[in-house]
Amino acid sequence: MPPQLVSLLGLAVIITCAWAISRNRRMFPWRTVAWGLGLQCTFAILILKTSAGVSVFEVAREAAGKISEFATEGGKMVFGSLADPAFLGEQWGPNHAFILAITVTTTIVVVSALSSLLYHWGILQRIVRAMALVMQKSMRTSGSETLAAVANIFMGQTEAPLLVKPYLRTMTQSELLAMMTGGMATIAGSVLIVYVSFGAIPGHLLTASVMSAPAALMIAKILLPETEISETANHAPLVIEKTATNGIDALCQGASDGMRLSMNVIAMLIAFVALIAMANYLLQLLLTPFSIELTLQQLVGWINAPFAWLIGVPAKDCSLVGQMLGERIVLNEFFGYVTLTQHWDQLDERSRTLATYALCGFANFGSVAIQIGGIGVLVPERRNDLARLGLLSMVGGLLTCYTTAAMVGILL
Repeated sequence: MPPQLVSLLGLAVIITCAWAISRNRRMFPWRTVAWGLGLQCTFAILILKTSAGVSVFEVAREAAGKISEFATEGGKMVFGSLADPAFLGEQWGPNHAFILAITVTTTIVVVSALSSLLYHWGILQRIVRAMALVMQKSMRTSGSETLAAVANIFMGQTEAPLLVKPYLRTMTQSELLAMMTGGMATIAGSVLIVYVSFGAIPGHLLTASVMSAPAALMIAKILLPETEISETANHAPLVIEKTATNGIDALCQGASDGMRLSMNVIAMLIAFVALIAMANYLLQLLLTPFSIELTLQQLVGWINAPFAWLIGVPAKDCSLVGQMLGERIVLNEFFGYVTLTQHWDQLDERSRTLATYALCGFANFGSVAIQIGGIGVLVPERRNDLARLGLLSMVGGLLTCYTTAAMVGILL
């Protein structure tokens, strides 16, 4: 079977899986699904198959490269030669040309500061509003949930809800799930550059986030169709809430937020890598009497291999890509992209591309707690609702990422 047909079959299976676990299977949102798939396909064709899309890829590549250079300069001021990839490569070889903790810290801090400045100036919100209008009119989703879905293209899963903060208190259950699913299905700009430093292609990461916005709304509405009356059914005025005194204050706040985020990422990487090593050690102790060699990564890879095949990954690469998908679920997407980088030359180009899209989201168990805690601070009275929808939103985020990857697989 041609790989494009496998991806088409996978797209149908993924949507069927969403319907199978829906909380109201009788209310299948045909219009939302049709327009969601249509917008996904349109975005993919415009970005991947047109000269303008090629230009977007090139601009994204150059922008990511420049931001990394600027972050390196800032890192040198603090860390000296340890933040200089050229120096490290000369001293220790190309495989040791960067120190992960330093790269993570510098890039996240810089991008977070820039994002905060764009937010203060209102530029980010207006871009979000323009894109949301298109999706709202076509998919017939409410104003607040559409704003939140588009905001997740540029912002993190706890920052995007700030754009709809005035509506959080009265959001319906379906709208809450849509907002949370959007956060699970995309990545923040502050970590996108980090993944680029790992070797991911910035154009694909940007395309994945754009395509996943309508897909997240589509999957969320399948999982929990709207049965209530939304106060933003027809529109949601964009409220630009100033959180900084001026541009300098915005940069300072963004840098501080970025430092906290980077420290959290580093802590999780240390803890989970250590726990995986310990789990593998204990597993090997149990299996040694049977002369079986098995790691947790291999086991997770086998479980997720069918999903890798469904999105269109060639059969020979399914186990390895499945391992990456499993690592993202159990741990987070950092581990998936690190594994992808480490095995880059072992995979077909199609496998590398589809893995990049499938991993491009925050859907993991840790994110459930992050969303409940982060959004719960903004609207404490909805914390119970957030907790009830947490795992469902994670599943929705996974299905959204797989839908995006399958759509790309059809076009490759």
